[in-house]
Amino acid sequence: MRRSILLAALAALSLAACSPQTLTLSVDMRYPSKSGVDLSRKTMSIVYMDDGTADSTFSNAVASSLARSLEKDYFRGEENIGVYKIPSDSVSLDLMHRLVMDTGDDVVFLLGPPAFGEVSLGANTAVQNPKNVDSAFVAQAQIPYNARLFVYDSMDKDDNLRIFRGSSVLRTPVYNNGVTAKEYLASEALKVKDSGADMVGAQMSNRFVPTWKTEGYSLYYYDGFETKWVDAAYLAYDFQWKKAADIWMALSAAGSYTKRACACYNTALAFYMMGDLSIATKWLDRADGYEPLSLSPGLRKRIEARK
Repeated sequence: MRRSILLAALAALSLAACSPQTLTLSVDMRYPSKSGVDLSRKTMSIVYMDDGTADSTFSNAVASSLARSLEKDYFRGEENIGVYKIPSDSVSLDLMHRLVMDTGDDVVFLLGPPAFGEVSLGANTAVQNPKNVDSAFVAQAQIPYNARLFVYDSMDKDDNLRIFRGSSVLRTPVYNNGVTAKEYLASEALKVKDSGADMVGAQMSNRFVPTWKTEGYSLYYYDGFETKWVDAAYLAYDFQWKKAADIWMALSAAGSYTKRACACYNTALAFYMMGDLSIATKWLDRADGYEPLSLSPGLRKRIEARK
Protein backbone atom coordinates (compact mmCIF):
# COMPACT_ATOMS: atom_id res chain seq x y z
CA MET A 1 0.00 0.00 0.00
CA ARG A 2 1.37 3.41 -0.93
CA ARG A 3 0.19 6.90 -0.13
CA SER A 4 -1.63 8.69 -2.89
CA ILE A 5 -4.03 11.64 -2.74
CA LEU A 6 -7.00 12.52 -0.54
CA LEU A 7 -10.22 12.21 -2.55
CA ALA A 8 -12.57 13.74 -0.01
CA ALA A 9 -11.92 14.92 3.50
CA LEU A 10 -14.02 15.75 6.53
CA ALA A 11 -17.35 15.44 4.69
CA ALA A 12 -20.69 16.82 5.92
CA LEU A 13 -19.26 19.40 8.31
CA SER A 14 -22.67 20.94 8.75
CA LEU A 15 -23.98 17.83 10.48
CA ALA A 16 -24.28 17.73 14.23
CA ALA A 17 -21.23 16.49 16.09
CA CYS A 18 -23.21 13.49 17.35
CA SER A 19 -23.52 12.10 13.80
CA PRO A 20 -20.70 10.07 12.28
CA GLN A 21 -18.95 11.62 9.31
CA THR A 22 -16.80 9.96 6.67
CA LEU A 23 -13.30 10.43 5.38
CA THR A 24 -12.39 8.88 2.03
CA LEU A 25 -8.80 8.03 1.13
CA SER A 26 -7.32 7.11 -2.23
CA VAL A 27 -4.96 4.19 -1.67
CA ASP A 28 -2.68 2.27 -4.03
CA MET A 29 -3.31 -1.38 -3.13
CA ARG A 30 -0.95 -4.18 -4.07
CA TYR A 31 -2.38 -7.23 -5.84
CA PRO A 32 -0.82 -10.50 -7.03
CA SER A 33 1.36 -10.43 -10.11
CA LYS A 34 0.30 -11.15 -13.67
CA SER A 35 1.39 -14.74 -13.08
CA GLY A 36 -1.33 -15.18 -10.48
CA VAL A 37 1.25 -16.12 -7.83
CA ASP A 38 0.84 -14.03 -4.69
CA LEU A 39 4.31 -13.46 -3.23
CA SER A 40 3.35 -10.86 -0.65
CA ARG A 41 4.74 -11.50 2.83
CA LYS A 42 6.30 -14.80 1.74
CA THR A 43 9.88 -16.03 1.82
CA MET A 44 11.41 -17.17 -1.46
CA SER A 45 14.38 -18.98 -2.89
CA ILE A 46 15.62 -19.55 -6.42
CA VAL A 47 17.14 -22.86 -7.49
CA TYR A 48 18.76 -23.58 -10.84
CA MET A 49 19.71 -26.89 -12.39
CA ASP A 50 23.36 -27.66 -13.08
CA ASP A 51 23.73 -30.08 -15.98
CA GLY A 52 27.51 -30.16 -15.71
CA THR A 53 28.16 -27.85 -18.66
CA ALA A 54 29.47 -24.33 -18.91
CA ASP A 55 25.87 -23.17 -19.35
CA SER A 56 25.37 -23.54 -15.58
CA THR A 57 27.34 -20.29 -15.21
CA PHE A 58 24.71 -18.58 -17.33
CA SER A 59 21.92 -20.15 -15.25
CA ASN A 60 23.53 -18.92 -12.05
CA ALA A 61 23.70 -15.40 -13.46
CA VAL A 62 20.03 -15.54 -14.55
CA ALA A 63 18.92 -16.84 -11.14
CA SER A 64 20.91 -14.16 -9.34
CA SER A 65 19.43 -11.44 -11.55
CA LEU A 66 15.91 -12.78 -10.94
CA ALA A 67 16.56 -12.74 -7.19
CA ARG A 68 17.77 -9.13 -7.24
CA SER A 69 14.77 -8.00 -9.29
CA LEU A 70 12.27 -9.64 -6.93
CA GLU A 71 14.08 -8.24 -3.90
CA LYS A 72 13.56 -4.71 -5.22
CA ASP A 73 9.78 -5.16 -5.17
CA TYR A 74 9.20 -7.44 -2.19
CA PHE A 75 12.10 -6.70 0.17
CA ARG A 76 13.00 -3.07 -0.59
CA GLY A 77 16.23 -4.17 -2.20
CA GLU A 78 17.49 -6.13 0.80
CA GLU A 79 19.15 -9.47 0.10
CA ASN A 80 16.53 -11.95 1.29
CA ILE A 81 16.31 -14.45 -1.55
CA GLY A 82 18.78 -17.33 -1.57
CA VAL A 83 20.15 -18.78 -4.82
CA TYR A 84 21.00 -22.50 -4.91
CA LYS A 85 21.88 -25.14 -7.48
CA ILE A 86 20.96 -28.80 -7.83
CA PRO A 87 21.92 -31.47 -10.38
CA SER A 88 19.61 -31.73 -13.37
CA ASP A 89 16.59 -33.86 -12.55
CA SER A 90 13.03 -34.46 -13.67
CA VAL A 91 10.70 -31.85 -12.21
CA SER A 92 7.80 -33.04 -10.08
CA LEU A 93 5.76 -32.01 -7.07
CA ASP A 94 7.86 -34.35 -4.95
CA LEU A 95 11.01 -32.52 -6.00
CA MET A 96 9.46 -29.15 -5.20
CA HIS A 97 8.32 -30.44 -1.80
CA ARG A 98 11.89 -31.47 -1.05
CA LEU A 99 13.23 -28.10 -2.15
CA VAL A 100 10.78 -26.32 0.16
CA MET A 101 12.00 -28.49 3.03
CA ASP A 102 15.67 -27.96 2.13
CA THR A 103 15.45 -24.18 1.70
CA GLY A 104 12.89 -23.55 4.45
CA ASP A 105 11.15 -20.97 2.24
CA ASP A 106 7.49 -20.56 1.33
CA VAL A 107 8.00 -20.26 -2.43
CA VAL A 108 10.61 -21.96 -4.61
CA PHE A 109 11.49 -20.91 -8.15
CA LEU A 110 13.25 -23.66 -10.09
CA LEU A 111 15.08 -22.66 -13.26
CA GLY A 112 15.49 -25.49 -15.75
CA PRO A 113 18.66 -25.95 -17.85
CA PRO A 114 18.97 -23.30 -20.58
CA ALA A 115 18.23 -24.11 -24.21
CA PHE A 116 20.03 -22.05 -26.83
CA GLY A 117 19.14 -21.83 -30.50
CA GLU A 118 21.42 -21.41 -33.49
CA VAL A 119 23.63 -18.34 -33.42
CA SER A 120 23.04 -15.82 -36.21
CA LEU A 121 25.69 -13.28 -37.18
CA GLY A 122 25.27 -9.87 -38.75
CA ALA A 123 27.62 -8.41 -41.30
CA ASN A 124 31.16 -7.60 -40.28
CA THR A 125 31.81 -3.88 -39.95
CA ALA A 126 35.11 -2.10 -39.53
CA VAL A 127 35.95 -0.69 -36.10
CA GLN A 128 37.32 2.82 -35.88
CA ASN A 129 40.64 2.96 -34.08
CA PRO A 130 40.84 -0.76 -33.17
CA LYS A 131 43.20 -1.78 -30.39
CA ASN A 132 44.68 -4.58 -32.45
CA VAL A 133 44.22 -6.61 -35.63
CA ASP A 134 41.98 -9.16 -33.91
CA SER A 135 39.45 -6.43 -32.99
CA ALA A 136 39.50 -4.55 -36.31
CA PHE A 137 36.00 -5.80 -37.18
CA VAL A 138 32.84 -6.51 -35.24
CA ALA A 139 29.79 -8.65 -36.00
CA GLN A 140 26.57 -8.51 -33.98
CA ALA A 141 25.55 -11.96 -32.81
CA GLN A 142 22.03 -13.03 -31.84
CA ILE A 143 21.45 -16.12 -29.70
CA PRO A 144 17.87 -17.39 -29.19
CA TYR A 145 17.23 -18.52 -25.63
CA ASN A 146 14.34 -20.59 -24.27
CA ALA A 147 13.65 -20.91 -20.57
CA ARG A 148 11.43 -22.96 -18.31
CA LEU A 149 10.71 -21.70 -14.82
CA PHE A 150 8.86 -23.86 -12.30
CA VAL A 151 7.19 -22.15 -9.35
CA TYR A 152 5.83 -23.86 -6.26
CA ASP A 153 4.02 -22.00 -3.49
CA SER A 154 3.84 -24.18 -0.39
CA MET A 155 1.12 -21.92 1.03
CA ASP A 156 -1.18 -22.56 -1.94
CA LYS A 157 -3.93 -24.86 -0.68
CA ASP A 158 -4.32 -26.34 -4.19
CA ASP A 159 -0.72 -27.67 -4.06
CA ASN A 160 -0.09 -26.73 -7.69
CA LEU A 161 3.18 -26.70 -9.59
CA ARG A 162 3.16 -23.82 -12.05
CA ILE A 163 5.26 -23.89 -15.21
CA PHE A 164 6.23 -20.73 -17.09
CA ARG A 165 7.91 -20.71 -20.46
CA GLY A 166 9.59 -17.80 -22.14
CA SER A 167 12.01 -16.91 -24.88
CA SER A 168 14.44 -14.12 -25.49
CA VAL A 169 17.28 -13.19 -27.80
CA LEU A 170 20.73 -12.50 -26.43
CA ARG A 171 22.66 -9.93 -28.43
CA THR A 172 26.40 -9.51 -28.17
CA PRO A 173 29.19 -8.04 -30.31
CA VAL A 174 31.91 -10.40 -31.54
CA TYR A 175 35.20 -8.74 -32.42
CA ASN A 176 37.43 -10.38 -35.03
CA ASN A 177 40.08 -9.81 -37.71
CA GLY A 178 37.66 -9.82 -40.64
CA VAL A 179 38.68 -13.18 -42.08
CA THR A 180 37.76 -15.52 -39.23
CA ALA A 181 35.33 -18.29 -40.13
CA LYS A 182 31.71 -17.77 -39.13
CA GLU A 183 31.66 -21.07 -37.26
CA TYR A 184 34.42 -19.81 -34.99
CA LEU A 185 32.66 -16.47 -34.47
CA ALA A 186 29.49 -18.33 -33.47
CA SER A 187 31.40 -20.35 -30.89
CA GLU A 188 32.96 -17.14 -29.57
CA ALA A 189 29.50 -15.58 -29.26
CA LEU A 190 28.39 -18.46 -27.06
CA LYS A 191 31.36 -17.83 -24.77
CA VAL A 192 30.28 -14.23 -24.06
CA LYS A 193 26.54 -14.89 -23.86
CA ASP A 194 26.65 -14.60 -20.05
CA SER A 195 26.67 -10.82 -20.44
CA GLY A 196 22.96 -11.05 -21.32
CA ALA A 197 22.00 -13.02 -18.22
CA ASP A 198 21.06 -9.93 -16.21
CA MET A 199 18.58 -8.90 -18.88
CA VAL A 200 17.01 -12.38 -18.94
CA GLY A 201 16.58 -12.46 -15.15
CA ALA A 202 15.01 -9.01 -15.14
CA GLN A 203 12.63 -10.01 -17.94
CA MET A 204 11.55 -13.08 -15.97
CA SER A 205 10.79 -10.99 -12.89
CA ASN A 206 8.30 -8.81 -14.79
CA ARG A 207 5.78 -11.64 -14.65
CA PHE A 208 6.04 -11.92 -10.87
CA VAL A 209 6.20 -8.34 -9.60
CA PRO A 210 2.99 -7.10 -7.92
CA THR A 211 0.35 -5.07 -9.71
CA TRP A 212 -1.17 -1.91 -8.22
CA LYS A 213 -4.69 -0.52 -8.27
CA THR A 214 -5.86 2.81 -6.89
CA GLU A 215 -8.92 2.30 -4.71
CA GLY A 216 -11.05 4.49 -2.48
CA TYR A 217 -11.61 3.53 1.18
CA SER A 218 -13.83 5.32 3.67
CA LEU A 219 -13.75 5.45 7.46
CA TYR A 220 -15.90 7.04 10.15
CA TYR A 221 -15.02 9.89 12.50
CA TYR A 222 -16.72 12.41 14.76
CA ASP A 223 -16.01 16.11 14.51
CA GLY A 224 -16.34 18.83 17.12
CA PHE A 225 -14.86 18.00 20.49
CA GLU A 226 -14.19 14.36 19.58
CA THR A 227 -10.44 14.91 19.28
CA LYS A 228 -9.48 11.24 19.47
CA TRP A 229 -11.61 10.47 16.43
CA VAL A 230 -9.98 13.29 14.47
CA ASP A 231 -6.49 12.24 15.61
CA ALA A 232 -7.09 8.67 14.45
CA ALA A 233 -8.43 9.92 11.12
CA TYR A 234 -5.28 11.94 10.51
CA LEU A 235 -3.12 8.93 11.41
CA ALA A 236 -5.06 6.86 8.88
CA TYR A 237 -4.58 9.56 6.24
CA ASP A 238 -0.85 9.27 6.94
CA PHE A 239 -1.19 5.47 6.67
CA GLN A 240 -0.13 4.91 10.25
CA TRP A 241 -2.74 2.20 10.61
CA LYS A 242 -1.36 0.57 13.76
CA LYS A 243 -1.47 3.82 15.75
CA ALA A 244 -4.92 4.64 14.40
CA ALA A 245 -6.18 1.15 15.31
CA ASP A 246 -4.97 1.56 18.90
CA ILE A 247 -7.18 4.65 19.27
CA TRP A 248 -10.19 3.04 17.61
CA MET A 249 -9.93 -0.08 19.75
CA ALA A 250 -10.07 2.10 22.87
CA LEU A 251 -13.06 4.02 21.46
CA SER A 252 -14.92 0.78 20.70
CA ALA A 253 -15.56 0.22 24.41
CA ALA A 254 -17.36 3.49 25.15
CA GLY A 255 -20.16 5.72 23.92
CA SER A 256 -23.31 4.87 22.03
CA TYR A 257 -23.75 1.70 20.00
CA THR A 258 -23.31 3.77 16.85
CA LYS A 259 -19.94 5.09 18.02
CA ARG A 260 -18.84 1.63 19.06
CA ALA A 261 -19.87 0.24 15.67
CA CYS A 262 -17.95 3.00 13.87
CA ALA A 263 -14.84 2.39 15.96
CA CYS A 264 -15.02 -1.36 15.32
CA TYR A 265 -15.49 -0.79 11.59
CA ASN A 266 -12.48 1.53 11.48
CA THR A 267 -10.42 -1.05 13.38
CA ALA A 268 -11.45 -3.69 10.84
CA LEU A 269 -10.33 -1.39 8.03
CA ALA A 270 -6.97 -0.83 9.73
CA PHE A 271 -6.28 -4.56 10.07
CA TYR A 272 -7.36 -5.07 6.46
CA MET A 273 -4.79 -2.48 5.40
CA MET A 274 -2.15 -4.21 7.54
CA GLY A 275 -2.91 -7.52 5.85
CA ASP A 276 -4.47 -9.36 8.82
CA LEU A 277 -7.75 -10.44 7.22
CA SER A 278 -8.87 -12.77 9.99
CA ILE A 279 -8.63 -10.04 12.66
CA ALA A 280 -10.29 -7.58 10.28
CA THR A 281 -13.25 -9.96 9.91
CA LYS A 282 -13.63 -10.32 13.68
CA TRP A 283 -13.76 -6.54 14.17
CA LEU A 284 -16.24 -6.16 11.33
CA ASP A 285 -18.45 -8.83 12.88
CA ARG A 286 -18.28 -6.91 16.15
CA ALA A 287 -19.26 -3.70 14.38
CA ASP A 288 -22.29 -5.36 12.78
CA GLY A 289 -23.25 -6.69 16.20
CA TYR A 290 -23.54 -3.17 17.55
CA GLU A 291 -25.26 -1.60 14.55
CA PRO A 292 -25.37 -2.23 10.79
CA LEU A 293 -23.34 0.47 9.02
CA SER A 294 -23.59 1.49 5.38
CA LEU A 295 -19.86 0.96 4.77
CA SER A 296 -19.67 -2.52 6.28
CA PRO A 297 -20.90 -4.61 3.30
CA GLY A 298 -18.34 -3.06 0.97
CA LEU A 299 -15.43 -3.73 3.32
CA ARG A 300 -16.61 -7.29 3.97
CA LYS A 301 -16.70 -7.96 0.23
CA ARG A 302 -13.13 -6.67 -0.13
CA ILE A 303 -11.92 -8.81 2.76
CA GLU A 304 -13.45 -11.94 1.25
CA ALA A 305 -12.03 -11.12 -2.18
CA ARG A 306 -8.48 -10.84 -0.80
CA LYS A 307 -8.84 -14.11 1.09
